[in-house]
Amino acid sequence: MIFNSVDLTQYLTIKSINGRGLASTELESLSIPGTDGAYVLGKRRPSKIITVEADILALNKAELRKNIDKLNAIFDVDEDVPIVFLDEPNMTYYGRPEKAGQNKEYFFIHQGQFTIVCTDPYKYGKQKGPYLFENDAITIKNEGTAEAYPIIEATAKESVTSFMVTKGDQDFFMIGQPYDIDKGTIEQYPSVAQWRTNSLVGWSHMTEGFFLDDEVSGGTVSGSDIEVRDSDSFIPSAYGSSQSGWYGPAVRRSLPKSVGDFSITFGCIALNNGDGVGKVMAIFLDEDDRIVASIGLINSRLGTRNVRVLARLNDGRNIRRRRVMDFHGDSGPESTVFSGKALNIRLRREGNRFEAYTWQVNDNGVPHARHKEVIIDNDPDFQRPIRQVVLFFARYGNNPVFPMRIYAARVHDNNTLLMDEDMIPYIAHEGDKIVVDSKNELVMINDEPVTNLKAFGANYFMLDKVENNLFTFPENYFDTTVRWTDRYK
Repeated sequence: MIFNSVDLTQYLTIKSINGRGLASTELESLSIPGTDGAYVLGKRRPSKIITVEADILALNKAELRKNIDKLNAIFDVDEDVPIVFLDEPNMTYYGRPEKAGQNKEYFFIHQGQFTIVCTDPYKYGKQKGPYLFENDAITIKNEGTAEAYPIIEATAKESVTSFMVTKGDQDFFMIGQPYDIDKGTIEQYPSVAQWRTNSLVGWSHMTEGFFLDDEVSGGTVSGSDIEVRDSDSFIPSAYGSSQSGWYGPAVRRSLPKSVGDFSITFGCIALNNGDGVGKVMAIFLDEDDRIVASIGLINSRLGTRNVRVLARLNDGRNIRRRRVMDFHGDSGPESTVFSGKALNIRLRREGNRFEAYTWQVNDNGVPHARHKEVIIDNDPDFQRPIRQVVLFFARYGNNPVFPMRIYAARVHDNNTLLMDEDMIPYIAHEGDKIVVDSKNELVMINDEPVTNLKAFGANYFMLDKVENNLFTFPENYFDTTVRWTDRYK
């Protein structure tokens, strides 16, 4: 048995597996008084319950207890994970353990059973594809016993205002608006600057003692010890001499121009194991070195793994501040969802409207832990143009600090308020990648969720249990592939 990519044969011998036989179906029916039988309104497949009876083996009693501890750690998962049974090596179930029982324990053996709950009652074969569309069309066959979820990836060849994929003449998925010769086009979020953190060229180290005047996101610059790690991230190599409050190294650079309404995005990670406090911030200044906005991660509670996502506004004098987002995670102040995993934080300003959005991308390329907050604030000091960006790592006093990294930062103009009904915005440019994930009902452009662009009436269609004819539009604008995994009942 392979559980979450771990081969369990080194710990146990499986004696029997139950729950993989004929599939159950629950019928929803309606009985009418005075009539025989009932009307079937619908049906559903309940969760699949798999019971495994196994022996945990060891050379002695001490090793037996260690193996049990290891299995408990392996089975401690927070989400459904892939499970493969050795008598079905080409099929994958997705589930998690729910309960365990014990029969007898001897000097070298522990007899028992455990139950796996598969909330997704289907099993999955090997991935098919990716297969390339030819002349914007492809015919594929789903060989499973159930409909399958396609993942469609399209790379733009040039600037485009829409992307559509159809399944025959039955279903379609589309984002954006088709080009209209009678309307103008506009860049809704034209790029101003973007930086991959593989080089410090162009960044200047800030003067030691410079005070970033915000009691939550700011602090004192102490040294210039930021370096490139693994050719893809900035890290602090030292924090300078110990002092009170928040302090640490910082680098900054000017933007090519002053930016009014903006869309700014910051990619970072806080590897908090509960043994320290720290924060990693992108702080945006006006031309007079005063803070306009800050986004980043912070944990100010020693002994916890709770990392918060911050997005803040500052009037430039640190008299009036406003939180757009201060988010622990869905499970509240003890959440650890933002600890140890890279994430993106985005802040947009459209006049007096401020929107903060955060998301992570898991190992399968699927965004999760998504959260959005919006505020309205008419303070003119929050409307000051941004002119500089500061990347700041900080620790607090003599407290230990956990590792942190910065992966990317980018700044875009936000032309939303300039748009009207006679303008169609571009959604992608040459080289941009669009991903449509039907199973997760998600569409992304360059790994950023853009479900707000989904057209009215469009749906995340599935592949039928027959041949499927797919077409993309507009023609000759995309290099497109499709992949999927056959599903079995």
